Amino acid sequence: MAPSNIQIPVKVLVHKQEERVLFAEANSDFVDILFSFLTMPMGTIVRLLSNQSDSSQPPAIGSFTNLYRSMSNLEPKYFATQACRDVLLKTTNSAYAECRKLKINIDDIKPGFYICEDLNCSSNHLSFYRNVKCEKCSKFLNWIVCYSGSLLCHTTVGGQGVFVSTTASFVITDDLCVNPNIPASTFAILYNSGFTDFGAFEEKTFNIGFTEILDLLKYSFLSKTPLTALFLGKNNVMRDKSVHTINRPVSIHGIDSFKKMTVKVLVQKSNNKILLAFSSKDFVDFLFNLLTIPLGRVIGLLSEFYAPALCVENIYRSVSDLNVAEYFKSKEMRDMLLCPQLVMLHKWFSQLFPVKEEIIQKFYLYKKYTPPGQCYYEPPYLTRNPSSATRELKLASPLCDGVLLSGSTMFMLTDDLVVTPLSSMSCIKYLQSRNVSPIDTEEHVIDVGMKEAVNLLRASLLSNSVLTSGLKHLIQIKPKTERLMKKPKVEN
Repeated sequence: MAPSNIQIPVKVLVHKQEERVLFAEANSDFVDILFSFLTMPMGTIVRLLSNQSDSSQPPAIGSFTNLYRSMSNLEPKYFATQACRDVLLKTTNSAYAECRKLKINIDDIKPGFYICEDLNCSSNHLSFYRNVKCEKCSKFLNWIVCYSGSLLCHTTVGGQGVFVSTTASFVITDDLCVNPNIPASTFAILYNSGFTDFGAFEEKTFNIGFTEILDLLKYSFLSKTPLTALFLGKNNVMRDKSVHTINRPVSIHGIDSFKKMTVKVLVQKSNNKILLAFSSKDFVDFLFNLLTIPLGRVIGLLSEFYAPALCVENIYRSVSDLNVAEYFKSKEMRDMLLCPQLVMLHKWFSQLFPVKEEIIQKFYLYKKYTPPGQCYYEPPYLTRNPSSATRELKLASPLCDGVLLSGSTMFMLTDDLVVTPLSSMSCIKYLQSRNVSPIDTEEHVIDVGMKEAVNLLRASLLSNSVLTSGLKHLIQIKPKTERLMKKPKVEN
């Protein structure tokens, strides 16, 4: 992580009367950091912003904050392995090697690299986490290996910088649209703002450091005007947004099959709102896995079905729109932002987030044979450069038999994704806190498919009413005659 005393200068054009940032002018250092937000797993974003907050109520990123907190509060016994819990608590950024070269890197995760603890094992697996079982010999991937310099520097092409060309200059609008720093872009921003009096503008220069970058990450989700919020302290708060659901069949990259998950939901009949959901580990497993998905993959999937609703989505669109040859160090660097690699693949996610072989980062293990009796031993190490002396490694999934959670525990979920082990007393207490009468509730059994999975992902990003937003279209309140139930017979 970058030292906290490093600062980056950013020039800002301010409308003096409106106290509003029109645009910022910045070089590659700042834009690299802004674009790096797309590589961060959702759980990492929540954790960083929660750790930054001084209050007991950290900034809410939709309902992802509740989901992460629920996962971290869940006892270890509910997870299949300790590695499953570790990967959720501190998911490794697949672009770690690139992000560590940022002028200011706010991600505090430094991954380890582990191979089978039995060095005589012929396993070809690598893990970012300890205690992942070796598929070859059933021991554990606990032997830490070092990496050669090329592993962390393979993508740099002379000079400094990470994703964008070091000679490029950019203008960034108040809502985080990144454009080339050319007169046409500047005048278009001024024209669209409606301000034509050049005398009303004032140029200011700000030095931003570690804390300001964290604030910018927060405002990119929570504000309609992130730059004004960051530089002038005026936050135009993004309210909880209504989420439109997808009602048409969903086929993603030609894949239209999806293993459905069965969930029971308790609905408030008077407003057709989902109060609680009750499910086995499958559905909770799916939701927890959303925490490991990089922001760029989340936005990339949702952009196929929805118009942008958050300023952070404008960052993704800017990366997509900028010319690769002119503004990026390579096509590989742009692809790493638009389609960052997943560190593990849940059994459902191969359909929501298809693996793109061309962007998978490859690791190679150099392991020199040491004849018996030879005193000198050269430990194995990782590299990105294949040779006759190396073998390719595959990233091992920390999932246990394809899942994170163990056992047959049932879970209770609130509409805003607070997840706890199911308890009748907790259920009653929750309904009491909502002033809901038992006669105003009705239970339904629904099947969650790919369409609902996409709806839930979108709602998790935007809303504190996730289950209702994502699943309400499946609920059909029964006619009163069907709800009449016989009273149980009491025997004396």
